[in-house]
Amino acid sequence: MSAGLGRILQGRAAYRTAAALRSSTRTSTGRVQPISATTTTRVSITQGVPQTQIRYISKTTTDAKSAAVAASSAVLNSTSTPSLRELFDSPPVSSSRSRLASSVSPEGLFLYPNLKTPETFLDSVNAAIARGHLLVERIAHAPEQQDGGLEMRKVIKLFDRLSDVLCKVIDAAEVVRCLHPDPAWRQAAETVYEELFSWMNTLNTDPRLYEVLHTVLNTPAIESGLSEAERQVALVFLRDFEKSGIHLSDAKRAQFVALSDKVVSLGRDFMQNCSTPGPGPAHILVSPPSRLQGLSPGYIQRITKTNKQGEKVAVVPTSGWESQMVLKHVEDEGVRRAMYVASMAEDKTKVAVLDDLLRTRYDLAQLVGLPSYGHMFLGDKMVKNPENVSAFLHTLGKSQEAAVESELMLLQKAKRVATRDKDAQLEAWDRDFYVRLVSSRTNTMPHGDSISAYFSVGTTMDGLSKLFSHLYGIKFVPGTVQPGETWHDEVQKLDVVDEREGLIGTIYCDFYGRQGKQLNAAHYTVRCSRRVDDDDEEHDIAEGMTLREGIELAKADSGVKMTGKEGRYQLPLAVLSCGFSRPPGGKPALLSWVEVETLFHEMGHAMHSMIGRADYHNVSGTRCPIDFVEIPSILMEHFLADPAVLGLFATHHQTGAPLPAGLLMAHQANRSTFQAIELHSQRSMAMLDQLLYSPVVGSPSFNSTATLENLQRATGIVPPVPGTAWQTGFGHLYGYGAGYYSYLFGRTVTSQIWETVFRSAPTSRSAGERLREHVLKWGGGKDPWECLGGLLEDDRLMKGDQESMKIVGDWGTKTPL
Repeated sequence: MSAGLGRILQGRAAYRTAAALRSSTRTSTGRVQPISATTTTRVSITQGVPQTQIRYISKTTTDAKSAAVAASSAVLNSTSTPSLRELFDSPPVSSSRSRLASSVSPEGLFLYPNLKTPETFLDSVNAAIARGHLLVERIAHAPEQQDGGLEMRKVIKLFDRLSDVLCKVIDAAEVVRCLHPDPAWRQAAETVYEELFSWMNTLNTDPRLYEVLHTVLNTPAIESGLSEAERQVALVFLRDFEKSGIHLSDAKRAQFVALSDKVVSLGRDFMQNCSTPGPGPAHILVSPPSRLQGLSPGYIQRITKTNKQGEKVAVVPTSGWESQMVLKHVEDEGVRRAMYVASMAEDKTKVAVLDDLLRTRYDLAQLVGLPSYGHMFLGDKMVKNPENVSAFLHTLGKSQEAAVESELMLLQKAKRVATRDKDAQLEAWDRDFYVRLVSSRTNTMPHGDSISAYFSVGTTMDGLSKLFSHLYGIKFVPGTVQPGETWHDEVQKLDVVDEREGLIGTIYCDFYGRQGKQLNAAHYTVRCSRRVDDDDEEHDIAEGMTLREGIELAKADSGVKMTGKEGRYQLPLAVLSCGFSRPPGGKPALLSWVEVETLFHEMGHAMHSMIGRADYHNVSGTRCPIDFVEIPSILMEHFLADPAVLGLFATHHQTGAPLPAGLLMAHQANRSTFQAIELHSQRSMAMLDQLLYSPVVGSPSFNSTATLENLQRATGIVPPVPGTAWQTGFGHLYGYGAGYYSYLFGRTVTSQIWETVFRSAPTSRSAGERLREHVLKWGGGKDPWECLGGLLEDDRLMKGDQESMKIVGDWGTKTPL
């Protein structure tokens, strides 16, 4: 198995955090909720068989799948199915819990038989690895078969099956360790992730697998008969084998595996550090409490204490929302300064962990002969190399210089007026305060209900279903949840139904925050679409091979027949997670605009997974380059901002009245203020990400804090603050790792798509089908530049060369982002 699997897993961790790019990074602190990370341990392997007892899986996998499809069909034909509004705006335990639920025995999570308990979850690792070993040996011995090349023709499918077998388990583990409320389940998921990821690292550098794949692609009689999707799958694996140093000596390949394991361990530590307090004080003391003017009097009263001297002192936490509220609302600059310095205080230990992570990735790149990890990571992305990323960011920056300067002058003037100091300079602790102050003075919102009153969770989900029905002929139908199928009672199940193809997938929605749950918005692809009827499992066990009694082998999904396609396909399964607050008393949750934007964004990922119909796991749905996978989800933000789309669903949660045009216009005007400064901040973070994965990391004097300070002095709108280290809370440095530019890249491309394809008719079926046919249905099964060129009818984009990048860069200078 090549590093293709590791690439997919690492890339998906990055996709999960995409929503945080729009909301969390807008604050001065830049703190983001971390994605989960883990350590890696070795699975002991002897003579091609794991050192564990293994047994065959019973027929329950097929039975569970049949039951699930039957239950879904029953829901689709039922007259008592709740509406989406009822489903999501009702009290916590929803009506999607079938009355059958209490009368049948519990199923496993996602209806997977091996996910009934933490212990059986751990057993699934052994089954996956056991099947994996059979597939590895089958690939390795394919050239020896005297069958006229038939087995060699199956090699790409075998690689893809190996990826699917392992991803099904490790993807489920990602969901469980991030969302499950039970610590025993979360610990089991950590162990599952560790063992499988470690075993995959040993496969990344297996020369036997590489040689067979290389032979397949260089045998004309085989290569000429490959489909475009097969060729894409093969090239993904081949490139990643080569990135993993497959041509190195045995000793250096072993070093590559060791460094890869170290990256995972350091990444885990770095992500944990992102969410833990630094060395600064846990609270700042504000006396007198009146210095907190700008915060609500009730809150100030709650945090005010009397000290030993009888003085009133406000005790303000320096982490979480409290610190952000102080930086945004408190008028006293001294208080804001104290909060910023305390919350951003440099922690030498955290800096050391991050710098070690950066150097280890640099060492990986050096080991395979590349100048930096950025070159290693970007080689198979749309942008190709760090030089193209730098050119793109530079072009974008030049086009925004005048706008940034103009907005900066507004903030500077506001501070000088407020402080009555004609020489006052804007500082890091000033930005959020004066952005809010100037925006509130410039844009007056109409009186009446806030815009949230028109966006309950149920209303928004109903709107999404209506939008997809207009664009693609696809709708959401509440699904029947079997006992044991979900990890919490608040998780809702949606069947995704196509008007032509019927049931095409399932989305589980875990929308509300709770203790122990990671609150960052996330999309998880638990299972991809893949053809399964030609898996040829019966030949995995070679003639004469003897398996010990009790051996269990992971088996493929039995699949369903798809309208208009040959064979049977496993249906995709995705999870959407958010951290919305559920109000008491069974009232519907009302969403802020940012939360609605987040939900639209993540649903864009989910629909990409649903629509991306492919014969191969490795090119289904969202399995495509990171700078392309964001495009369908960012495009959803354009739909949300369009009045015609909002007219489909944005109604008052109590009266049903449509969203007033004046309220929408005022809200959008308010959000458009200081967009150039926001874009500058995103660009600065992308530039930092590129710097920290560039050759400068190889310098003996490298230090990430100094690198950040130098960047701030050169391009920042405020000077650096000595003694602080913002970068240790920038979790995307691990998950994205040289790929943070992709959000800006995606915004640039989607703006052009919106202007070219959708602006004149945003709910047009013809425009939706155009996007579906050229982009969504391919997933990663077609070169993304060809997808983009076809969608925009521009042959110049098809090549994906420097001219293509220049065209995209020019879009950024002309189209509002």
